[in-house]
Amino acid sequence: MPGQTFAATIPGTLAGPAAGTRLRVALAWAPVRRLLTPTVAAVLATTAVLAAPLPTHAAWQDNTRTQSPERTWQAARTNGIWMFGDSITAADSPELAALLRSSGRPLAVDATPGIPTRPAVDLLIERLRRAGAPQRMVMALGTNDRDARAVGAQVARVMNAVPPTTTVYWVNVWKHRWLNSSTEHDREVTAAINAVIGRADRRHANLETVDWWATVEADPRHFLRDGVHTLPAGRAARNQLILEAVSGRG
Repeated sequence: MPGQTFAATIPGTLAGPAAGTRLRVALAWAPVRRLLTPTVAAVLATTAVLAAPLPTHAAWQDNTRTQSPERTWQAARTNGIWMFGDSITAADSPELAALLRSSGRPLAVDATPGIPTRPAVDLLIERLRRAGAPQRMVMALGTNDRDARAVGAQVARVMNAVPPTTTVYWVNVWKHRWLNSSTEHDREVTAAINAVIGRADRRHANLETVDWWATVEADPRHFLRDGVHTLPAGRAARNQLILEAVSGRG
């Protein structure tokens, strides 16, 4: 994709010794079917487990990272927006970039599906050391975290790293994976993380919450396809919320 650089491997795909094991099982089945049936069944069951997609939060290092070129980061530092996020940002940010571009504001993005807040903040801190702070920055993180206290520590870390002249817009979380059995746990963790973001907002004059939770809560299945990731209506609504916030209309 023009203007983006990518580095990726595909999680949940068997390779190396595991792939060889599957091949040997297929070859051995016919000549010794009766003797190996229990063993083969066990191997096949194990292989099926290994082949299943890993939870995104457990394998984020293997996921595709979307990162804008350096010239975009440089331009966005003074006249645009920096944005750090996860799979939602990776999917939704091209349309947001187009909206901002129409008013002459570049969007620089660093987004990795499944990334928790801490390693994303590590990337931000490293960029701040190299390039200095931007005027405006969107942090769309927290969906892949399980510990609200850890998120709170990272929000504090961000606010300590930027000067008062940098406004940070933190997109809060809506997560209720209705295809997953742990949906109530999702709700509890989401509430705790959003409370942490809200408290930080009240402590820091240059931190603003983008209230994605309130938008989705009104009609989740209109906005989300799986309880996390956006449908077209959700993408448009989320991008509009961010656009209004960074434009001073939120």
